Amino acid sequence: MSRSVPRMLALALALALISGCARVGPPTGGPADSTPPEIVTTVPENGATGTERDTEIRIEFSEEMNRVSVERGFSIAPDVKLKNLRWDGTTLVGRPVAELPDSTTFVVELTESAEDYHGVALEEPFVLMFSTGATLDTGVISGAVTMLGEGVSGATVWACRRSVTTEGGVVRSCRYATLTAADGTFRIAGVAASERPYVLLAFVDADEDDVYSVHEETGRIADAGALIDAPGTTAAGIQIELADSLEEGTPAIMEGEE
Repeated sequence: MSRSVPRMLALALALALISGCARVGPPTGGPADSTPPEIVTTVPENGATGTERDTEIRIEFSEEMNRVSVERGFSIAPDVKLKNLRWDGTTLVGRPVAELPDSTTFVVELTESAEDYHGVALEEPFVLMFSTGATLDTGVISGAVTMLGEGVSGATVWACRRSVTTEGGVVRSCRYATLTAADGTFRIAGVAASERPYVLLAFVDADEDDVYSVHEETGRIADAGALIDAPGTTAAGIQIELADSLEEGTPAIMEGEE
């Protein structure tokens, strides 16, 4: 037998061993994940009343999530200062910096941009409502923000119980706030009943500082207020047309208190 034959067999065996050792983990291929993630549990539960004012907000998902996409799609209204959002496995945790206001309804939302680890988004936006009072506020304000007849995506919309006032050329955030969808529409839920109509202000927050700079950012107060005079009332069809220049877009600032 030629001396080269044993050497060839040994080389083939070594290559086979190396190839086998390189295959670590599950085999590649197979069907791609196309199942949308789901919300398994929340704390507080949706619709909860009498919630402790020092509660943590917890949202548990059915699978590992793209954490950046979830945190970007997370919002709470009225605005609450939270410590940095953190994760406990598949659970998103938000802890308020201070106690939540008493007798207040909160609306926590996750947009459809929230995705799982494989890039599959939520099937629909997620909404969680709870109250630190004995009842939920159930008023709804909805409408659209447009410019030159086209919907404005990502515009800030505030619903203010008081009249809108300036402080050094800026307007501070109102109690209720949201962002418009891609088509310019908006919806604010969990609004408390009030004898006075809510003042609606829409603007493009160019520097993303949660403050409306009157002479620097395009904004407009709605021509008509939104009256939520009883629980469960809906004020729909609020139209706010932004001007395409700052001078025309500066709203008429009205004096007044809460």
